[in-house]
Amino acid sequence: MDVRPWPVLPDEDRWLIDAMERRLRETNQSVEELRARARELRVEAGQSDMKGIREAALALADRYEQAATAARLLA
Repeated sequence: MDVRPWPVLPDEDRWLIDAMERRLRETNQSVEELRARARELRVEAGQSDMKGIREAALALADRYEQAATAARLLA
């Protein structure tokens, strides 16, 4: 699955992306919950007229879908 790249962040803020990716790797959420959150993020992205917010929401939605796929394969 291809995922959008994260928006460019200053080095001092990279911890946020690392924390989010770790959280998704270690999640206990169900496949349905992960996919539902991905859908919510896509809706939020579609409603935002701020490019950075839209890109970040879409990148995060992709990662929620990726986590859902991984959880499904492990189930």
